[in-house]
Amino acid sequence: MNHFIKRTLFIVDGTLSELLVIPLLLLLCVAAKIIYSKKNTIFFGMMHINNLTYVAKTMRLKGYTVQVVPFMIPEHEVDVIPYDVNLKRKYPLLYSHFIGQYILTFWIFIWSIFNFHIFVMPFRTRILDRAVWLKFFEIPLLHLAGKKVILNTYGGDVATPRLKRRHDLKYSLYEGYMADPQYRAYDEEAIARNTRKLEKQADYIISAIDHVDYLERVDEYFHLRCIDTQSIHPNYNVQNQIPVFVHAPNHRLIKGTDKIIEVIDSLNKRGFPCELKIVENTSNAELLKIIKESDGVIDQLLLGTYARLAIEAMALGKPVFCYLRQDLYKFNPIWTDCPIINVDPDNLEQKLELFLKSTSEERLKVGIKSRKYIEKYHSLEYVGSRFNSIIQKVLKS
Repeated sequence: MNHFIKRTLFIVDGTLSELLVIPLLLLLCVAAKIIYSKKNTIFFGMMHINNLTYVAKTMRLKGYTVQVVPFMIPEHEVDVIPYDVNLKRKYPLLYSHFIGQYILTFWIFIWSIFNFHIFVMPFRTRILDRAVWLKFFEIPLLHLAGKKVILNTYGGDVATPRLKRRHDLKYSLYEGYMADPQYRAYDEEAIARNTRKLEKQADYIISAIDHVDYLERVDEYFHLRCIDTQSIHPNYNVQNQIPVFVHAPNHRLIKGTDKIIEVIDSLNKRGFPCELKIVENTSNAELLKIIKESDGVIDQLLLGTYARLAIEAMALGKPVFCYLRQDLYKFNPIWTDCPIINVDPDNLEQKLELFLKSTSEERLKVGIKSRKYIEKYHSLEYVGSRFNSIIQKVLKS
């Protein structure tokens, strides 16, 4: 009952506040369209996706003015990931309480429409997501201000594995969602309604990997993740007494961590000595140091795709073990060149045993292929070029 009262008060207060602010927002959107004319400006917000700082870097090299603005920055990323704005630090008074954060969202929206032309956002955790009703009209308001909106999925913003359960898949996100209380609490009906609405409003939608399972509209299959291959260098000459594998889960149940631990224990008992380093709640810089001195990385066993961890590991010249779904290759054609060792809960032990039996020369070949794959498909140059062509297409539409 207490939660119900709080929720009701929030809706009533939010409705009244938004009724008052709507006329002002409409006027400011019209004014922004008249006043602001720079086309080469990009706003990324407001999910803390640290890879976007790399995307911002490559787009700046192409002449764009870019800001990456997350609403919340995890503590282990503060002063480590080069986001352009730390709202908690810049507006401590407003950020310290809910009403202040509510006001802050409107201030960010107003500031952004007078400073940017292209808005790249996920389906959830956008600028006005905290609003009661205006969150449903955020993209129309941006269009009124003459802006272009590109939606780029990050996963959790569109994932509804219980609603769209794939019975044809032996392993999927469904198992992890059902096992984790946090994900079981997600309102997938609301997520799906939000996705359907925004699919009709966006100027362009970018998606790839397993995210496409939950979308009805994708304008370009493109994995918007890159890395600075000039600043991250491979280490092929590791001198560990026994092979060391790194596993860095952000969600253990979704990544299959228990199974990975079980397999490593089994290998050791069967006479194949190896070590598993599980890295959690660690800065990215420290994680890269650990990976650099490892023999390989075990990413995940359920999702069916790879993301940042695998990209960084391959850039460091490491063999990567990860589950890649066969049905996703058609949406991710670059995977045909991918040197990732495809594993699942059934064959992980067998694949790791083969790796442990392999020669140092064979392992080196996989590491070199991994690095070349990242240079070809996830470098600043490649991703920047593709994303620039998308932006130019959107600007002409």
